[in-house]
Amino acid sequence: MGNIERNLDDNIRHIKELFNNTSDLVVKKFKLGIEKKEYAAMIYIDGIIDSDIIQDFVVKPLLNTKSSDKKQITNYITEVIESTNINKCTKYNEITDAVVNGKTTILFENHDSGIIIDAPMWQERSIEEAQGERVIQGPIIGLTEKLKTNINILRSIIRSHNLCIENKEIGVISKTQISVVYLHGVVDKGILEKVQTRIRNLSVKYIIEGRIIDDVIEGKKNLFNLNKSTERPDVLASALYEGRVGVIVDGTPLAIITPNLFIDSFQTPDDYYFKSGRFTTRLIRLFCFFLSVYLPSIYLTLEKFHQDEFSKEVVKSLFSDGEILPAFLEMTFLLFLLKILTDATFRIPKSAIILVSLVATIVIGETAVTAKIIHPASLITIGITFLSSFLIVFRGLGNAMATLRFLFLIISLYWGFGGLIVGTTILILYMVNLKSAGVPYLSPFIPFRYQELKDTFYRGDLKSLTNSKHTYPDNNS
Repeated sequence: MGNIERNLDDNIRHIKELFNNTSDLVVKKFKLGIEKKEYAAMIYIDGIIDSDIIQDFVVKPLLNTKSSDKKQITNYITEVIESTNINKCTKYNEITDAVVNGKTTILFENHDSGIIIDAPMWQERSIEEAQGERVIQGPIIGLTEKLKTNINILRSIIRSHNLCIENKEIGVISKTQISVVYLHGVVDKGILEKVQTRIRNLSVKYIIEGRIIDDVIEGKKNLFNLNKSTERPDVLASALYEGRVGVIVDGTPLAIITPNLFIDSFQTPDDYYFKSGRFTTRLIRLFCFFLSVYLPSIYLTLEKFHQDEFSKEVVKSLFSDGEILPAFLEMTFLLFLLKILTDATFRIPKSAIILVSLVATIVIGETAVTAKIIHPASLITIGITFLSSFLIVFRGLGNAMATLRFLFLIISLYWGFGGLIVGTTILILYMVNLKSAGVPYLSPFIPFRYQELKDTFYRGDLKSLTNSKHTYPDNNS
């Protein structure tokens, strides 16, 4: 965009052209100092700066200064203005980047440089409870859309000089700030280097949501999420203590954590706040994962290939009693309806949720069974599947479970238990080859690492967990 010129009017005209003469760009010309010998111009976007700070700590000192005729006026002005967030600028692109980020630029007549004062006033919501990762005990606050607020919350949890924040700006049309966070001396260097490299190679026009960064860090598209998203600052802090890397994107109330392993989907923050359940809670969640994926296909296999192994009473009670739809279509129909219900529940007004639930109960439950469209056992099977999935669905495995559930349903329709065994073997081989930031997805089970089993399907002693050092396989290729 070029360098700033010495003619103030030319500078103002060029900056207005760069902003396409937008109406909220404010340019105020005034004379410096008591003697009013030299013109200056203050440039900012209306509505995103703190006008009180600018008026009290910038404008007033400039109007009362007595030395506006100095050659190096920018050096002098930085001493006069009562603010620590002051930078010099010599290029037009520095001005445009500063102004769109809520900063104020001051240019001077007969000078080819200016100053930038950082005094933004962005609108943001207050810190609220984390809605998607609620816990019975423990901190309840969640991250917000403001990057600086999230860093503030994180530093209030990790009060260490080893907490490192690497700020980067990404975007061609609109620059969005992101922060790569990690603990120096604790972070796995191979993971950190891979994350930094992938973010450094990212080139996009703009970023509205952190999913772009998530996809870039993850690499190739996979069935499973190889990164973890969280709205809880304590979960992010815990991950950093374990040597992982976090990424926070301005405008997104979620932090990205990498690497994300399969076992992480069965862990929750309140596991570490409760004394009970350290040996059973995660195993129950694992069992519910298998229920959610395999139960419909097991039911279909029994109905299609093994009815002759049961008595007539059992067959009539569990499998077929003159229903219109075969078992496969029953399962597909119910899964489709529940998907609609779930999607609608999260998007319709809260006042209408009860009405939708009532209609769904009538349509899916009483009417469908009474009309001999769906067998009661099929409804129970899908109901258990649906409820089991909710223990895991918000921890990164929701999409994978839905896909696997339908794939195994099709496999069981044609090949029965033999097909399920072969399909499961292929799935395990696929998962073995997945790597999250270079770390095997099934670690610490494959490859087996005994020292890392202390916080997997059971929660070890908290003192031992706190004092232990987490390590990852040295395969970061």
